[in-house]
Amino acid sequence: MTAADPAADSRTRLRLALRPHVALVGLTSCALNAPGAPEDHIAVTERISHADAEGPGQDAWRADTRATLLALDADPDVRALRQRLFDAGIASGFAADHDKDGLWASLVLSCPPEALPRLEALAADDAGIDPDERAEASEQFVIYMLRNHHPEWQANRQQMPDVGDSPYTPAEERTLLDT
Repeated sequence: MTAADPAADSRTRLRLALRPHVALVGLTSCALNAPGAPEDHIAVTERISHADAEGPGQDAWRADTRATLLALDADPDVRALRQRLFDAGIASGFAADHDKDGLWASLVLSCPPEALPRLEALAADDAGIDPDERAEASEQFVIYMLRNHHPEWQANRQQMPDVGDSPYTPAEERTLLDT
């Protein structure tokens, strides 16, 4: 984080993570790993801020975290991305959590299973997939998820063809994944 803009790093991560094709992979992965759950939840960022649970500087960390979360919540780009997902049925909110290593705050997406098709349609729109090609893209996405994000992914890789990356990943990002 920079002194001039304490939310800069988090804002960049959120702007990437709140894109429909990224949220779709995360939320579909949750659905595959917890079938039958009434709602899937993912934290769309790494820790926005973090501090040792009992360490020195905890009060300063809490003040910095509040300032960062307020800045992120007020950011018009982040708000627009969150609203787009909300319109598709995905709720989001900042949440605090902890583990043995410390405290953190993240933006959490919550998605009922019936919202996944709307999120997939949004990802297809962003990827520029024509309506007549969407059924094929959806089939490719299912195979991609089963080969890469399913509990039985190793067996699935032996039984299913390699379809490459998600069809919803923009072409300019695919080269980033290959490096």
